Amino acid sequence: MTRTSARKRGYTAAWDKARAAFLAEPDNQFCRECEKTGLLNPGTMHLDGTLETNPWRMHLVVDHIIAHKNDQRLFWDRSNWQPLCPDHHDIIKQREEHGRMTGAVDINGRPVGAHPWNL
Repeated sequence: MTRTSARKRGYTAAWDKARAAFLAEPDNQFCRECEKTGLLNPGTMHLDGTLETNPWRMHLVVDHIIAHKNDQRLFWDRSNWQPLCPDHHDIIKQREEHGRMTGAVDINGRPVGAHPWNL
């Protein structure tokens, strides 16, 4: 299946403006997932704590908590938005959405809970 362009999925100039306003709010300055582990990551660190060196990835991403799948109401629902670092968005979240990961993982991507690695 061919993925439609970002523009056709709703990522237009209006989205860029809404995204910038959302990330400018004081409560949206750090990755929500990194915060859960006590790490204040403004999108400039990798999950392993090393600094990001690629300038194209040194930012927070506005993530749709529930994948909108072209549902414009869900796309624009700010209660469905969260700031994530690029690693949490591009690695963890995308794997979950595309069915390539099952179960919970820690910040390093290691399985948690009753996984054979942990027995």
